[in-house]
Amino acid sequence: MDLSRFTPGTILGIATFSMLTQQAFSYVCQIVMPILADRLADEFDISPAWLGLYLFMQNVMAIIAAIGCGSFILKYGPLRMSQVALLLMGGSLVVIASGQLWLYPLGAVFLGAASISTPASSHILAHVCPPRLVSLIFSVKQTGVPVGALIGGLLIPFLLGLVFYSASLGTTIRLGPFGTALVTALLILMVALSLQPIRTYFDQDKDPSQKISFGDLRTTLAMVFRNPSLRDIAFAAFAFGGLQALFAGFFILYLIDGLGYSEIEAGTAFAISSFTAIWARIVWGVLGGSFIPSRWVFAAIGFFGAVAALLMTQFDFSWSLNEIIWVAILFNITGLSWHGILLAETARLAPEGQVGGVTGGVLSFTSLAMMIYPAIYGLILAATGSYAVGFALSAIPAFAATIIFLNPPYASSWTSFGLDLASALFSIRGLTHVALLLGLGGAFGILFQTFGYR
Repeated sequence: MDLSRFTPGTILGIATFSMLTQQAFSYVCQIVMPILADRLADEFDISPAWLGLYLFMQNVMAIIAAIGCGSFILKYGPLRMSQVALLLMGGSLVVIASGQLWLYPLGAVFLGAASISTPASSHILAHVCPPRLVSLIFSVKQTGVPVGALIGGLLIPFLLGLVFYSASLGTTIRLGPFGTALVTALLILMVALSLQPIRTYFDQDKDPSQKISFGDLRTTLAMVFRNPSLRDIAFAAFAFGGLQALFAGFFILYLIDGLGYSEIEAGTAFAISSFTAIWARIVWGVLGGSFIPSRWVFAAIGFFGAVAALLMTQFDFSWSLNEIIWVAILFNITGLSWHGILLAETARLAPEGQVGGVTGGVLSFTSLAMMIYPAIYGLILAATGSYAVGFALSAIPAFAATIIFLNPPYASSWTSFGLDLASALFSIRGLTHVALLLGLGGAFGILFQTFGYR
C-alpha cells in the first residue's frame, strides 16, 4: 500500500491504530499463561507457583532483547520487527499447545524475545508524530495494553470452556488449555499478516548495511545512566513494571486459587478493571504533556500504585467481587497506566535517531522488574502459600519512585543520591521526621484496626 499519497495526519492515524492493535494482541499473549496457569498446574500435577519461574525465564530473555534490539530495528525496519515480535508470541503459544512441559522454557524464551514490539512501535510513532502530540499519541498507542487485557480476559476463559460437537469426527470437542493456546496463536498470526500492506512505507528508512551487534547493550545503557532524567525514568520503569508484573501474572491466580473464584469470574474482574486503564493512560499522557509536570504525574502514579498494592494484601473471603474489582481498578489506573507518558518522555529525551534503542534500554528495567518480582513472588507463594506478602513488598519501590519524582533530577549517580539521602535521614532533623512519620503511621494503623477498612 502506497501511503505517501496520504496527508501526514492520516499517516499518523494509520500508524497509531496499527501499533495500538499490535500492542493489544501482544498483551493478549502475555496474559494467556496467567489465565491457564491453574489448569496447567492440574494437568501436570505441579504447584501454581511454577508460573513465577516461567515469567522469570521470559523476562531474562526480554532484558536481552529490549537492550539489544536497536540494531535489528535499524537493519530490518521497525514494522518488520513488530511482525517478528507477533510471530514469536504466536510461537510461544504453539509451544504451550503442544502439551510438552519440557518445551515450556522455549516458549518463555520466545515470549521474552517478543519484547522488541514496544521499542519498534515507539520508533515508528516517533518518526511520524509532531512533538506537540507525542505524549497524547504514545498514551493512545499504549491503551493497547488494557484493550488487550479486556480482549484476553473475556476471550481466553470463553475458549477455555468452549465445547462443540463435530459431525465429521462424530465426537464432542473441548478446547481446554491446549486448544485455547492454539486458537489464540492462530489469531496472533492473522494480526501479524494484517500489518504487511503498510510495511514498505514504515520501513523505508531501514538500513540493510547496519551491523548487528550486541555491543549496543553497553552504549544504550550508558545513554540512559548518563542522563539524570532518563535514569529516573528507568527507575520508574522498574518500580511500576514490578507492579504490573504482579498484577498481570498473579491477580487472576489469586482470585482462582487463593479466593475460590471461577475462571470466568476472575477473567471478568481482570477485564473490567483493565478496561478502566484505557482512559487513565490517555489522561496521564495529556496531563503530563500539557498541564502538569511529568515528574508530578510519575510521583502520583507511584504513590497511589503503592496504596493499591497494599490494599491487595487485605483480600479475604469477606470481600465481595465488586470490592475486589474497585481495588483492581485503582491498581490499573496507576500501576498499569504509566506506559504512554513514560515512553513519550523517553522519546523526548532520547538522542536523534536513537528512540528505538534508548526506549529498549529504559524498558529493559521493566523487564528486569518483571523477571525479579514474579520470581520472588513465586518463591514466597511456594514457601508460605500467601498471595498478600508479595504485593506488600512491591509497594516499597513504588513509594521510592514517589520520593524521587517529587525532587528535581539528581545530577550525580544514584550511589551518591543514596549516600546523601542516608546522611539526611540520620541527621537529627531527619530522625525527627522519621519518628513523626512512624508516629502518624502507628496512629493511622490503630484507627484502621479499630474502625475497619470498609
